[in-house]
Amino acid sequence: MEKLVEFFVQNATTDKMWIAFLALAIYYVLKKEPFKVFEHFSQKQEKEHTLAKELLETGKLSKDANEFLREHLEHYAFKRYYGISADAEMRNALLKFQRKHQREISWAQVRRACINIKLRGSKLEAKLGLLDHIFRWFVTTLCWLVGAYALFVIGLAVYAGSQIGRPQFFGLTAVALVLLLVAMFFSSMNWPYHNTRTVMRLLTQEE
Repeated sequence: MEKLVEFFVQNATTDKMWIAFLALAIYYVLKKEPFKVFEHFSQKQEKEHTLAKELLETGKLSKDANEFLREHLEHYAFKRYYGISADAEMRNALLKFQRKHQREISWAQVRRACINIKLRGSKLEAKLGLLDHIFRWFVTTLCWLVGAYALFVIGLAVYAGSQIGRPQFFGLTAVALVLLLVAMFFSSMNWPYHNTRTVMRLLTQEE
């Protein structure tokens, strides 16, 4: 780390100034040790929940305090196991819904669709707006275009394989694979949309 600081001091006033700032940024990240910071906050959160459990087990708190701590722990447990932050009524509704349709929808799908799910009274309601439909078709079109271009690059590499060197051939193949991965990434952005449609269909069946 001392070498990084020395490098910054030597190059801060030269044409390599941006490299010097990059070196300083690396030094800052390493100095802060982000993984230890994350671990510290995780341990702190675990201690808080352990303390809450111990307070509940004492039975010496008021009724309101017990209910507050119980709700806090149930909220934390639900978010930890299912990845969804929800109040008690929403949790109960989601649990009943998924238990009823567990063969047709998983918790991962429910979690992705949760941004479009609301509680109306005691019943779940899922809706998609105009912007959701526009974004869905925009992403789908983008995926098809990127995927088609990736296939074109693969075809070009195969067709011109005998006319170009190995480095160029492997370079084109690598570019095509990266493009296919990008297309898959864009495709995953539509998962909440499709999962929401599944929830809407299942809720319609219940009516």
